Parts: sequence; C-alpha cells; structure tokens
Amino acid sequence: MGFRGELDQDTVGNLPLRDAIAVQHDTTALDAVKLMREKSLGCAVIVDQGGTPTGLFNEQSLVDMLARDLSLADHVVGDFTDAGLLVVRSSDPISRVWDAVERDGLRFVLVTDEEGKLIGVTGQRGIAEYLAERFPQQVLVQRLGNTPWMQQREGA
Repeated sequence: MGFRGELDQDTVGNLPLRDAIAVQHDTTALDAVKLMREKSLGCAVIVDQGGTPTGLFNEQSLVDMLARDLSLADHVVGDFTDAGLLVVRSSDPISRVWDAVERDGLRFVLVTDEEGKLIGVTGQRGIAEYLAERFPQQVLVQRLGNTPWMQQREGA
C-alpha cells in the first residue's frame, strides 16, 4: 500500500490532537486571545450550547481586527470567524485532513465525535507529527538553521 492508501485507510482519530479552546459566539476577542496565549494555540473554536463547532477565531481573525484598528475588548469572536473552517469526525480518513492542509492551506482542522461534539484540533502540526512517527524512513529530522541532525535516516 502506498502513502495515499495509508492516508485513506487510517482515521483522524489516530492523528495527534490538541485540546481545543472552546468559546461561545459572544466571547470577546480579548478573552479569546488571552486563552489562546495561555494554551499556546493559534485558534479558539466557537461552539454552540451543545458543544458543536460553529466557527473558528484564529490568528488571521486577530490580524483582521488589528488591521481595522478595532478594540479586542469591544468585539466578539462570532463577528470575526475565519472562512477556512473544516470539521471532520474522528472516524474520517486522514486524507481529508491532508487535503485541507496541502491543497487548501488550512492550519487548523476541527475534530468531532460521531455526534458532532468537539473533541480536539489537528492540522498542519498533527499531520507533521503523524508523518514523522508513521514514516520515519522518509522523514529527515533537522535542527533549526537547516543543520542536519543526522546524516542518514534512522529506522528499522
């Protein structure tokens, strides 16, 4: 089976997931940014009362607000959601996340359970970690500054 076949068969539930920052539509942008900074995550997921994702407030949303010289304390996240929202179920194939990251340039993909309730966030980072663990022979680890960590790949 090839690389694409692996992505089509393996499920999103096998990707590394980060704990999502769940906020309500009426949360101020300032409060969301504080949570994002505290949790070192570049997005906050807007959820309804049942925990179903309805939007995404991310770094691009923040940049948009700052470019308009808007007060973070006076505006709610629901008014500045990112249009690039993808929600997948944990049982979906990883290829859905791969396509969103590779083709559409999405940084974050929201993951739900079978009932549609938010369980985590994955995306570029999750795909990178999955690839490094699943395909170690194809991944050459490098230090910052492009100095190779190893001259040859490790692996069985």
